[in-house]
Amino acid sequence: MRESWVRGILFKQVLDYVKKNRGQTSYELLGRSAEKYRIEEKYPFDDFAELLSKVKLITSGEDDFIARISRETMMEEATWKSLFRRMDPVSVFSSTQRQEGRQQLADYEPVETSANRVVMRMKMWTENREHQYMWAEFYRGRLEGILELIGRKGSVKMTREFGNGGFTFDISWT
Repeated sequence: MRESWVRGILFKQVLDYVKKNRGQTSYELLGRSAEKYRIEEKYPFDDFAELLSKVKLITSGEDDFIARISRETMMEEATWKSLFRRMDPVSVFSSTQRQEGRQQLADYEPVETSANRVVMRMKMWTENREHQYMWAEFYRGRLEGILELIGRKGSVKMTREFGNGGFTFDISWT
């Protein structure tokens, strides 16, 4: 199996978001400190997926919380604000190279493109189904954030493929 990792910035963003939006008690329940993570350092993906699982547990009843964290933290990051402003959505969603510096944990492939739609397939490297789903939810939020940063109204629909760690994201916009 290939080595899966994410950069420390994703840990920091999730932890800081929980502290800001759910309070100190929820932050402490996660049992981690945002200061522990270095932004550019690589950390095992399984550790990040475990963090997302704990966040999901403490926010039960808020189905969209993982995607919301991802979407909103992406919207706040200056790097992404300037990069995606007014870009062509087809070219953005047809390329996955921008994310390779932030994480390595799945293969991504655009399988269908048109003027107002891209369908992307993601094949997770991990066999842990819970970790697959946590990342897929997080990734859906990233895609939604990109749409907003580009300045387009649209939607991202996620479908889990059966038994193989695959997810399909249907991204459409006006």
